[in-house]
This record gives sequence, C-alpha cells and structure tokens, in this order.
Amino acid sequence: MHNVWLIVQREYLERTRSKTFILFTLLMPALLAGGILIPAKLSEFKSVGAQRIVVVSADPDLAKAVRQELLAPPPQVAGSPQELGSTDGFVVQVITTPSDELRETLRQQVSAGTIDGFLWLNADDLAHHKASYSAKDVTDFETNRAVRSAVRTALVKHQLAQKGMTGPQVETLLTPVELKTVHITKGHEGTSGMAVFMTAFFMVMLLYVNVLVYGISVMRSIIEEKNSRILEVLLSSVTAKELLAGKILGVGAVGLTQIAIWLVIGAGFSTPGMVGAKPYLSDVRIPVSAIALFGVFFLLGYFLYSTMYAALGAMVNTDHEAQQMQWPALLPILLAIFLANPVIKHPDSQMAIWLSMVPFFAPILMFIRVMVETPPIWQLVLCFALMLATIYGLLALSSRIYRTGILMYGKRPTLPELRRWLKYAG
Repeated sequence: MHNVWLIVQREYLERTRSKTFILFTLLMPALLAGGILIPAKLSEFKSVGAQRIVVVSADPDLAKAVRQELLAPPPQVAGSPQELGSTDGFVVQVITTPSDELRETLRQQVSAGTIDGFLWLNADDLAHHKASYSAKDVTDFETNRAVRSAVRTALVKHQLAQKGMTGPQVETLLTPVELKTVHITKGHEGTSGMAVFMTAFFMVMLLYVNVLVYGISVMRSIIEEKNSRILEVLLSSVTAKELLAGKILGVGAVGLTQIAIWLVIGAGFSTPGMVGAKPYLSDVRIPVSAIALFGVFFLLGYFLYSTMYAALGAMVNTDHEAQQMQWPALLPILLAIFLANPVIKHPDSQMAIWLSMVPFFAPILMFIRVMVETPPIWQLVLCFALMLATIYGLLALSSRIYRTGILMYGKRPTLPELRRWLKYAG
C-alpha cells in the first residue's frame, strides 16, 4: 500500500503543477460562462439600421395589416395608417398595384441596395398558404422569421375581420398563452422544466467530458512511460498491479480536484447578480444530494473507463495506434449520450430504468434520472453494486493485460496473443 501511495502522490503532484492543468481548470468555467452569457447579451443588441422592406399586394387592407405586424407593436401611430412607417427594426412601404414591371423594378432596387427586400403577396399563393419574399441577404433568419410571422398573423386577422370580428376581439383571440412548466417531486413543486433540463444537461456534459478526459489521460501516460522506458525502472521497485492502481487513483484525484475547483467557481456564477442576466437561470437549483452523487458517479465512471483505457495503453505503442484502438472504450459512453434525450423525457419508463442499470451507461443515464427525478433507493443500490462488480472484473482483466503489455514493444497484439497474455499473467 505504501508503494501505491507514492505513485498516487507522484501522479497527482506532477499533473496539478503542470501549466496545462492550471489553464484548463481556469479556462473551462470561463468558456462555459461565455457560452451562456455572451449569446444572451448579443441577442439583446438590435441590428444596425432598419430593414427596408416593400410589401406588394392587390388587397390594400391585407398589405397594411402586414405592415402593422412588421412594425413594433403596439403601433406607434394611432389612427389611419400611413403609406410609410418605420421602427428600429423595419422601414415598410406598401404598394397596392402589383405588375411584372414593378417586380422587375423592385429586383433592381434590391440589387442596388436601395431596399433590403420585397414581400409579394399574390391572392392565388395566399389561398395555398404561400408567399414570396425576395432579398439580397436570404440567410438573415431573424428577418425571415419576422416576415413569415407577420404574414401569418396579418392573414389570420384579415380573414377574421372579414367574418365580422372586431379588432379587439381578434387581438384577444390571438394573444399567446404563456405556459409555465413546474417540476413536481415528492409532492412538492420544484424548479421549472427548462431549469431542470438545463441543469441536468450541463452536469451530464461535465461528467462525460471529465470521465473521458481523465480516462484518456491514463492511457496516454502509460504510452509515454512505456516509450521512454520509465516503466522498466518503476517495475524494479513496485509490482504492475501497484503501478496500475497508483496511476488510476492519482489521475482520479486530479479529476476530483478540478471538479471541486469548478464547483467553487460555479457557486460564484449562481449569485443573484449573475443569474439576473437571464431570468430563467434564477430557477436553477442543484440539490446537495445531486452534487454528492455527481462525485460518486464520476469516481465509478472514471474507474470503469480508466481501467479499459489502461489496458489499451498497455497494448499499443503510439498515440496513433491508441486512437484506432480506443473505440471499445469510447462507444459505450457515446451511446449513453445518444440515449440521454429519451431518458430525460421519461426517466421512469422501463427503457430508462433498465438502460440506467447497465454499468457502462450508468454514469450518464442513472445520473440523469437522479437530476430529473430521484429513482428509488433500491435502483441506486443495484446500480452501484453492478458498477462495482464490473469495475472489479475489469480491474482483474486489465491488470493481467497491463502486467504483460507494458513490457511489450513493437506491433499491436492480436486476439490470440492477448489470450496468451492473459494466460501467462494468470
């Protein structure tokens, strides 16, 4: 045990003192915060200059209704509408005499930059729920969405008005309903559905990235030491099993240290001042039990995958070979990520329950169930038992491969050679 502790110390201190560890630990929260806050702030900025749009329709009432929808509600000018109006977003001109010559003229104006686009409302097209918007910049999806929404709303209002409904009645009928989703757990109301989803997604991705990063780190460390022949020196003082255990525990301790630092930094972003930038973030609540289970699932997932990566590292000689050979360890965790969406939607379904019991999926899928709706205790206990049993079996298998493979150089082993390694190491 003393030798294992010495190896743990060596692995831990060597990695935590490196510039890569310090930069990655500090930059990751900054990148995550920037990925949330910067788009939110940019979305609040209004575009430079108003979009100049011409609405063409033989129906004057419909054309003016579209213009009113494009202008910011409520209408800035009361009373009868003018033929030219503007807001911070749009400058809209209405023309009620469509012709082929007019369409060609508008095309030339778009090309010259005199106007940004024109909306052509043909009665036959509208009867089939179609309209044509021509512009120089057709990849401005925000403008396209606004024009599409304006045409749809104006057309509905126009048709309802023709059936005898008054303006206020139409406005009341078309007022959207704001739906607030509330998560109920153990008979009590909790956070909103969006907050639950965002919290679960964020923590699952954090778990996924760390399990992979530190599992691959174990593999790369073994390859580097194998190529530099340091292992031959280390094996003169410790056994292969002690070396493998120390390396896995040391790198795992580095991962826990990094996660602890991220949680402390994350607590700073959870203050009311920070969440004020986005109202829905104020609903985010991460239970203490979920944080504790996050550490448990990280350790179990890390031990599960790092033993597989350690065996791969002992089998190969270069990083290129490792990339080609790592798919058996990478595929299960990728499948777990692909299965995350249906588990988030229905955490108590039979599919979610049994998939979350699979040891290779459990670090991701069972933790999702914990975040969305805590499963029964017996399911958690069974999940932990299956994971521990799988880790024990993988450790036994990987240690045999590791014991022989770390001293093997040259080509990658074939399956018959691996069987001989296991038999020799046994």
